[in-house]
Amino acid sequence: MKEHTVLDIGSSKIVGLNCSAEPQGNIVVHGAAIKEYKGYRHKEFLDEPELQTVIAEILEEAETDSKHRLRDITVGVPGPFLHTEISPAEIRKKNSGIVRQKDVDQLMNDSLSFDQPEGYELIHSTPIEFKADGVKLAGPPAGVRAQLLTSPVSHVYVDAHFRSLVDNALASIGLQADMFVGVPLSEGLFLIPDEERLYGAVLIDVGYTHTDISLLFNAALIKCITLEVGGMHFKNDLVYGLNLLESTAENIKRRYVYSLDYQDSIDNIRIPGGGTIKIDYSAIQYILEARTKELADMIYGELTELNMTEAPVYLTGGGISLMRGSCEFLEKYMGIPIKVRMPWMPRLSSPNYASAFGTMSFMLQGREETIGWLHSAHQKSFLNRIIDFFAK
Repeated sequence: MKEHTVLDIGSSKIVGLNCSAEPQGNIVVHGAAIKEYKGYRHKEFLDEPELQTVIAEILEEAETDSKHRLRDITVGVPGPFLHTEISPAEIRKKNSGIVRQKDVDQLMNDSLSFDQPEGYELIHSTPIEFKADGVKLAGPPAGVRAQLLTSPVSHVYVDAHFRSLVDNALASIGLQADMFVGVPLSEGLFLIPDEERLYGAVLIDVGYTHTDISLLFNAALIKCITLEVGGMHFKNDLVYGLNLLESTAENIKRRYVYSLDYQDSIDNIRIPGGGTIKIDYSAIQYILEARTKELADMIYGELTELNMTEAPVYLTGGGISLMRGSCEFLEKYMGIPIKVRMPWMPRLSSPNYASAFGTMSFMLQGREETIGWLHSAHQKSFLNRIIDFFAK
């Protein structure tokens, strides 16, 4: 079994996974490491030297845990460091000829004939929906007879400075990234079933410092919107509203259960260093649910702009999805169905690690119906065609 390593860089923690895939497709975890760090805010790392140190420590721990030398490293790129472009493309053939793979390659190359975004580097491209002579195709177009083949193509780019920081961190320990993959895409493919993406689906990932709203259509990322609100803001509201230490506020947040009747309920909260304080639970409820409603209003506003209020919506991330009753609260408040789904994993089976496992699944497994293009981390101008790429 070939092993692969994923480096998942979140806003408050970095995860390293070393895994392989069983013949039936199940992911086998050979090594794992997790470390918290200062993270990033508004696309800026708070301590760039720390980032380099933590990446080195993560990979060393994952290698020790797996008892194998790490290789084939893929870096998961979080939403704030991505840029997406959608471009149309078409290929015309004489006399309704058979579409060959070289025709698809040409269509993908032609789809890049626009001004590339400054400060970003292309990491992967995905055809959204092939049509042959105006008729939608259910699978890859190679072998189909047509005069005109068309498809819009999703191009995903990584922030050049983010990539440089990670490349330098890996180079400092004698390693290099084989691929950079957009987490909103890989996580969306991992969590949202194929059939629910046929006409568009939405993934809401509430992390520590921000929330990503990602629109996926078939196996392509159409758009990723970042809201600068996450689990940290829930915690900080408790800190300032109730004059608590951050560690105490975080524990209260994790224990909170939405929509219970907290009238006249008093909680004795243990504080670091000894002792307890009494807090009216209705005050905790007011603070947390006010922030939740604010986030829900922001999310619903973006869904309305995207015209996706009727689409399947999935919730993930450690910022809120682990708080009991949060999904039901958001459903009721926004008036839309919301699902939380995390495929079972042999280790770290939690929405906290969905982004890491999503990137791992993206790299380990293949999909017959879809043709994906990855752009090599080492040959930036060369398109590497990968058939049967996306995870099913």
